[in-house]
Amino acid sequence: MTQAPISTRADRIKPSATLAVSGRAGELRAEGKQVLNFSAGEPDFSPPSAVTRAVAEAAAAGPIHYAPVPGTPALRDAIAKTLCAVHGRSFERNEILVSCGAKHSLANLFLSMCDPGDEVVIPSPYWVSYPDMAGLAEAVSVFVPTTRAEGWRMRPEALEAAISPRTRLIVLNSPSNPTGAGYREADLAALGEVIAAKAPQAYVLSDDIYRDLVYDDFTYASPIAALGPEVGSRVIAVDGVSKTFAMTGYRIGYFAGPKEVVAAASRIQSQTTSGATTLSMVAALAALTDPSVPAEVAAMKQAFTRRRSLVLEGLAEIPGAEALPPDGAFYVFVDVSRHTGEKARHADDIELAKWLLEEKLVAAVPGTPFGAPGHLRMSYATDDATLTEGLSRIGDALRSLPTG
Repeated sequence: MTQAPISTRADRIKPSATLAVSGRAGELRAEGKQVLNFSAGEPDFSPPSAVTRAVAEAAAAGPIHYAPVPGTPALRDAIAKTLCAVHGRSFERNEILVSCGAKHSLANLFLSMCDPGDEVVIPSPYWVSYPDMAGLAEAVSVFVPTTRAEGWRMRPEALEAAISPRTRLIVLNSPSNPTGAGYREADLAALGEVIAAKAPQAYVLSDDIYRDLVYDDFTYASPIAALGPEVGSRVIAVDGVSKTFAMTGYRIGYFAGPKEVVAAASRIQSQTTSGATTLSMVAALAALTDPSVPAEVAAMKQAFTRRRSLVLEGLAEIPGAEALPPDGAFYVFVDVSRHTGEKARHADDIELAKWLLEEKLVAAVPGTPFGAPGHLRMSYATDDATLTEGLSRIGDALRSLPTG
């Protein structure tokens, strides 16, 4: 049989490392093994009860038809109202596009804004999908390394060094996946000065999906407001209902940006997925507008706050497992480089993560796919008992290893 031709575009795309780890953990569980999964990128809570009611009522009311490509008018208006409160400026309906998850929103943006050879500035560590999305659009990823000592935040001088006349997009993710680090107003103002002076042609793609899940004294800062008026008008804010409302399976994301960008991305979406799922948009509307929802979100956030403390306290007892307290999201990014290298049992974090999963039955995502070798990303989107037992297993495992 003749082998089917595969495009160079498809060959450039790597499978998601996070999904690969979760998938292998599922396979081991299917074999009857008690795997503790710290790789999940989704809350382990049920959506707010108002969301479930709204979907059931809509499904019972009658036929469910296709929705408009950019989203239902009611949902787009609700998103505009929500984002006005977040960013301090009004949004029109034609400045908002609803898609099949925030990941879809991001892909639409890369495809609609980048030409071959354009450059996308991405701070590292980064969410694993950004470089591949840029590659799908035939753009070039320009990485800006950050360090734990810098709080995993991009410094203005590092951003300036990465900018060129080909810079088309500058990616911000606050709070971040995988580090949980967030940018404060002063951080953004300093970056905004660089962008205004050095990249007047560039847009800022702000991935805000974790903006409501923040801890301690950290407050989400709107890049539209904080980057300054000149750059703020070139910010495209990506958001969705998956993390804040524990609605990952509903697959609703959206972005707000200049109407010409929305129109271009909508054209692309019209020829791929068309509109997002109608019932899911009903669910998203309930999440954004029902007055009972904030209390349930607050309870989930309280649980994440407790779990964050539990994980940080546990890691503090494990030699060679160092991490900054995350400002937001539900991940801890752990430096395990002392347990990797030429003199260690495991050459790198990928081998270490595989050993933890296959031999110790603990699933964590290696840092290399995030652009940060020598680290593990641990999600605390799971119950306290799993966290406690998992930390015990990880501690026992790392203590048994020689250090590199």
